[in-house]
Amino acid sequence: MRLAVALVLVLVAITCRWFLRARRTSPTTPTTRTLDPRATWTREDVARHADADDVWVIIDDVVYDLTEYVHEHPGGVEAILKNAGGDATKGFKGPQHPSRAFDVVEDYRCGVLATR
Repeated sequence: MRLAVALVLVLVAITCRWFLRARRTSPTTPTTRTLDPRATWTREDVARHADADDVWVIIDDVVYDLTEYVHEHPGGVEAILKNAGGDATKGFKGPQHPSRAFDVVEDYRCGVLATR
């Protein structure tokens, strides 16, 4: 009986720790967003944000600042960095992304691509 109680307590502790960690690192809650999602950016503007500490991408002519999300990406940092500072539409729309991914990136929208 004591073993069963101890096992249940360990499982509860592990579950609580997992939920708290997931909550702390939730990719859908950006913490320092100050950019206007209606702003207009050029491809040159986006290209200046191309490393792990400052990651912008273009998806369907919409600009996203993924800096706060890049390290939480389930596919790894490199999956995002290979398109950092440029157009990620083709990579983003691949079969690897669930429909929820479209909702997640909207939280990081920082404007639209300027038309020439």
